[in-house]
Amino acid sequence: RQATQVLGLSPRSEEGAAFLNRVSKDNVAQLVVLELAQPPLTRARGDQITQVCIANTHLYSNKDFPDVKLWQSWQLLQELETFVLSRGTQLPLMICGDFNSSPDSAVYDLLARQTVHPGHPDVNVTTEDSCPNILPDAMNISHSFQLGSAYQAVVGEEPIFTNYTTTFKGVLDYMWFSAPNLRPLSAARIPDETDLTRHGEALPSTEYSSDHIMLVSDMQIMNSARPP
Repeated sequence: RQATQVLGLSPRSEEGAAFLNRVSKDNVAQLVVLELAQPPLTRARGDQITQVCIANTHLYSNKDFPDVKLWQSWQLLQELETFVLSRGTQLPLMICGDFNSSPDSAVYDLLARQTVHPGHPDVNVTTEDSCPNILPDAMNISHSFQLGSAYQAVVGEEPIFTNYTTTFKGVLDYMWFSAPNLRPLSAARIPDETDLTRHGEALPSTEYSSDHIMLVSDMQIMNSARPP
């Protein structure tokens, strides 16, 4: 409803119904705020960070709907801005999950660079005649978080793949972190193809229960009250 209002569409109109049909998927996001069981013992001045906000999501999987994935990412970031910033600017944030988007996607650009290029193919998707463009002007698709990818930060690049099936092998999963107050210290090794195909030609297998590879990173909270 809010989306149709932003675009000036009536949900009961043909265009509004087509819009809602395209963007209304069954994907969700989960959000939790964790509190340190043992807060740092220090008398240093400044606000000590004692909580971490973690969001987890699974975006729409259909490769022919990159605009929907971008819409979902943008909406999630908007909700997170409202939630996180209402609790102050120091709350660390991690956004993890299966984004069903490769590193050359507009979703990746939005998360990594806070905006998307107006000429990106994912922003200029041709839909059915009855459905309007579900995205606003590209200049309005932005967010204020300074995010980094854990594997990119630690290893220097994204893995070769995080999803390994018979029909697709590539990167779809990420661990994003708020760079001002979180630092990734390590990233778990991604098994090579020899390891992954030891019990079958692809995943899942008897050794790996999912077609996605688990991502693990040790994160350090960067308190403003003490130097890194």
